[in-house]
Amino acid sequence: MIEMQSLSSQTGKTKFSLLIDASKTLSYKELLNLSCRFAVFDIKTLSASLYGQFKEVFVIKAQAVTESQVDEIISLVDFIPGATTSQMMVALGTIAKKNALGGIVALIGFAGPGAVLLAILGFIYSKYPDPKDLNILIFLAIQGIKASTVALILQLMIQMAMQSIKSRIHMSLSVLSAVLLVAYQQSYVLILTMMMGGILTIMLEYDAENTIGRSTFIKEQTVTPVITTDPKLINIKNSHKISQLLGNKSFYLYIIFLIALLYFNSAYKSMILDISLSFYNIGTFMIGGTPITLPFMYAETVLNPLYINEDAFWLGFGLAAALPGPYLNFAIFLGTHSMGFSGGVCCWMAIFVPSILQIWGLLPHWANFKTNVYMTRFKEGVISVAIGFLATTVYYSWVDACKYDMSTATVITFLSLIYVSLLNFNSPAVISLGAALFITRYLALWYYRELDPSIFQV
Repeated sequence: MIEMQSLSSQTGKTKFSLLIDASKTLSYKELLNLSCRFAVFDIKTLSASLYGQFKEVFVIKAQAVTESQVDEIISLVDFIPGATTSQMMVALGTIAKKNALGGIVALIGFAGPGAVLLAILGFIYSKYPDPKDLNILIFLAIQGIKASTVALILQLMIQMAMQSIKSRIHMSLSVLSAVLLVAYQQSYVLILTMMMGGILTIMLEYDAENTIGRSTFIKEQTVTPVITTDPKLINIKNSHKISQLLGNKSFYLYIIFLIALLYFNSAYKSMILDISLSFYNIGTFMIGGTPITLPFMYAETVLNPLYINEDAFWLGFGLAAALPGPYLNFAIFLGTHSMGFSGGVCCWMAIFVPSILQIWGLLPHWANFKTNVYMTRFKEGVISVAIGFLATTVYYSWVDACKYDMSTATVITFLSLIYVSLLNFNSPAVISLGAALFITRYLALWYYRELDPSIFQV
């Protein structure tokens, strides 16, 4: 196990270390088994209720990670851009296996099963450009899934708003950003708006009395990751650590991938390269967690380039909520639906790679900026803007769900919201109930009122 260490060059004070020494190392098979367990849980966004699951599996049972390390990783992924649960799996896998490949294996175990299923479903659904060509029961189930999806997105937005909207400034930013998304449906406008929201929050809320002079760091830190350049610790066989070395390489890789995508996209004008670049950028600016990707992906794939129809977009998100793994698996459904399996794999990798490189790149430096007042308030402003975008996305998803039957879709959305927020049903259960309710509604109409089912497929 990774122990508390103190370096000879430091004082006698014990400090938390991210170094990996002679602690237990998991095999790839053990790591894959552990990460696959999380795929079957309803783990879509990181929250306090899920911390215990990570600690129980990796700290208590596997004894490959310390509780202090888990707490440190949680504090980072809750702050930086990226898919929170996926970044958790990458960081824990890297530490448990003591090399970077361990992080990749953990992510594959967590996201892989659901991604394969979504790729297959996306390919099948691509054969039916018009949903009305499907079997009537499948068609009705899809409408129920989309109605329940509205409730899931709304619940995510409400959770984020309750945690993040703390002042009139935050509320104003959310309202303005919601209006802006309706008026300007360009992804680069969304990114610029988020950045401006963060800057405005710093300018309007900064309180000099909370800092000493112009210092923006809290000097007294009870937990400080130790960064070392000792070659003996870096070069121990099979003890690759989340260190400055790996962090710097991750930043370099991020830039290389970005430049490569920009170059090949401009040189070859490929649809796969174009949407992969868009998803790579979305993965980079995913501040606030996976739900924030929805407005960006909607703008990139539905509103502007029209890579995918709106029915497929919301169905894909609903299926991602119902199947194992993170919401970001949604990307492989979109890619496969519009460009085949190769496009799906490219989109899936493009949206996950930034999250992987961010957790590797920033964890060694986390102690240097985690108490920075400017950065904390910048994130608050960015999330406030993102909540406004998400509110507009809820509206768009509701409009699409009501395309064939507004009253039934609205009732199912309301019931699904009660299931997920008050009765604590998990996402697969909510999606399944939505599909079942929509089918039951029309079976009752057909058999008891003898209505022609074709009139509902307008």
